[in-house]
Amino acid sequence: MSLNAYIWAADLPLSRCNGTAHRVLLKLADRADELGYGAYPKLANIAETLECSTRTVQRAIRELLAEGLIREGDQSYVQHLDPRYRPTVYDVMTWALQYSESRGDNRVTPSESRGDSHGPSGVTTGVALRTVHEPPTKTLSPTSRT
Repeated sequence: MSLNAYIWAADLPLSRCNGTAHRVLLKLADRADELGYGAYPKLANIAETLECSTRTVQRAIRELLAEGLIREGDQSYVQHLDPRYRPTVYDVMTWALQYSESRGDNRVTPSESRGDSHGPSGVTTGVALRTVHEPPTKTLSPTSRT
């Protein structure tokens, strides 16, 4: 669940999106990550929750695509699913997603490297020593009890 994407969708003006399309957008935003990538809920589940037909959800998604509020995302998110049952992946076009792409940031998908390095942890020795080592405690030997 992405609170940031959900808040972005909830704060859209009614002139950009309203009605069923807005409710479908909220459902997609709820399933996206913090930037808005990778929402792939089953349309039947959205239809059941909103108490409408799957066809109505499909129309709402076409409307959201036309408005530029969502786009088809990286389909590798659902590579692990049986091809017969793979849902379409959508990206919710939040301000954070648009900003990160305008800066040229690489997005992270399950099939891509996250940029982790396998070298040193990056923690400085001083910080590591303070957080790992505790101050010595005075221990009493069994013969030194008073």
